[in-house]
Amino acid sequence: MDLEDLANEIILEIFGYFSTFDLLRSFYNLNIRFNHLVFAYFHTSGVDFSRISLQDFYLICQEYLPAIADHITSLRFTNDDDTPQQADVFLQHGLTLRQLHQLRKLSLCDICSNDIMHTMMSEWTSLRYLTHLTLAGCYLTFDQSTSQRLIDTIWSLPILIYCYLNISFEETSIAIPTVKSMSLKYLFIWGFAYDQSQLNTIFQHTPCLEQCSVLFNMDIPDQSLVISHPLSSMTRLRIHSSHIEDDCLVKFLQIMPNLYQLIIDVDSLDLHSTNPILNGYQWETIIRFYSPHLRIFRLRIEFSFPDQNDLDKQVDDLLKSFRSSFWLEEYKWFVRCHWNQWNTACLYTLPYKFVDLKFDSSMKYKSTCPNDNHYLSYNHVEDLQYKILPIQSPMFSSIRFMNVDHLSIEFPMDMHSLPNMPRLDQVTSLEVCIINNYLAQSKLQTLLNQMHRLSSFSFHPCSLSLLGSSFFKLTHTKIRQLDFRIFFQYFDDEQCTNLCDSPLGKQCEVLSIKIKKRESLPDLINNMINLRTLNIQFEDDQFEQENDDELVRWLRNHLPSTCLISRDTALNKDIRIWIR
Repeated sequence: MDLEDLANEIILEIFGYFSTFDLLRSFYNLNIRFNHLVFAYFHTSGVDFSRISLQDFYLICQEYLPAIADHITSLRFTNDDDTPQQADVFLQHGLTLRQLHQLRKLSLCDICSNDIMHTMMSEWTSLRYLTHLTLAGCYLTFDQSTSQRLIDTIWSLPILIYCYLNISFEETSIAIPTVKSMSLKYLFIWGFAYDQSQLNTIFQHTPCLEQCSVLFNMDIPDQSLVISHPLSSMTRLRIHSSHIEDDCLVKFLQIMPNLYQLIIDVDSLDLHSTNPILNGYQWETIIRFYSPHLRIFRLRIEFSFPDQNDLDKQVDDLLKSFRSSFWLEEYKWFVRCHWNQWNTACLYTLPYKFVDLKFDSSMKYKSTCPNDNHYLSYNHVEDLQYKILPIQSPMFSSIRFMNVDHLSIEFPMDMHSLPNMPRLDQVTSLEVCIINNYLAQSKLQTLLNQMHRLSSFSFHPCSLSLLGSSFFKLTHTKIRQLDFRIFFQYFDDEQCTNLCDSPLGKQCEVLSIKIKKRESLPDLINNMINLRTLNIQFEDDQFEQENDDELVRWLRNHLPSTCLISRDTALNKDIRIWIR
């Protein structure tokens, strides 16, 4: 059967297995039918240029984007380690957002250029169909007035319903909207920690909000603040904070009478807080009186007990407060507390539905479940920090992690100490920390062999002396990204040569590294034939923002003219090079 004999629905499904570039290169301009199918696919599935090579992206901008511009409804640009100047290249080809007349969803990730953001900001105002806007990982040096204009242009978009903001400004001031959005329903802000008054202002200017996730600064409760406007449309709220003050929380829950879902995530203990953790009785009172329609409640609090003696009893006392009929019978909400000998504890609702977790082998746990062996599969955890210690709790091996995508572990460790992860083949990103001067290459190789989907490998030894012949013998067919950014340690010429000659170095496409001498770089690039992008620091870098960037000028004079070279404005010691 020929491809053209297949139904349109099947061909569109096949398109989903191709990257944007491969799809255009393989099917665009084959014939009129396939052109219409390509247009139809992009109308529903969007355009994503992640992991594209520089030459391929040039071709996209020159030949394909002008032809399909009228059919693009979703577009994502990212200036990350994979594609460090993607948005710049798009604009350098004379392309604009205004050409994308049908654009409904726009994502700009890792944009750290004021000029680029200025341009994008002036153009998204002309996108009359834009309903979703994402600004993720963006670091800008805007002054207060420009920061304010950025926020206000977003709130002024007439039909915007979804906004995700994870941006940071160099100035300490926080931008809060001064214009009202009557369309915005879903708001997620992770770049700033807002206090009570600031959140009140945001809610006033977003009266149709249904779902909100924010960083809440409860350090300075405003006792005089009166919140009079109800947010009856709000049904889902997520709060991330360093601690919880019940007075602050109650004030906001009072104006959200129809709240259906509440997620509280406290990721560190504020030692200055007089009441760092609320017990079950306090949560019961808050929910009964201020959130009567609540049906989904997720809680996670990392904390330390006030007294390091008799931790078991303190855990029992805490869990007792969550054993009332309200918790166990009325709502059937169960909680678990796990803790270790260093008085580090975490209290959370079950099943555990957060995507990240810190876990070590000494941890003990108790829960309010009828059986402590319930909910021991942490199926939602994708990012796991996993620490194997000489002291291991008998309960340790009972917990299971089935869907981990990013795994961070410490060596030395016994390879038999990973019974918690029967699905190592799910891991795509591995970070290994060496905490002493010993590297068991065979154990590390055994670990790599079990991770069939692994594409990214970060290696952080306590000393670069561990990068001997055994390390450079490691192999894995699918690893394409390597990270050796080791604090205060830089690769010398010999280590750079060994990396180039190693199996992992030969297949590496994205490399993050620190090297001693800039003169080593041309050979590194020439000998790593598959290298596409490079994130690099130099020991002799003397960059200061007020001075001319001598190092970048040197690199432009000594590397091929086709390389795109830029300094990271957020981490100004990092230089990003898009090579090929």
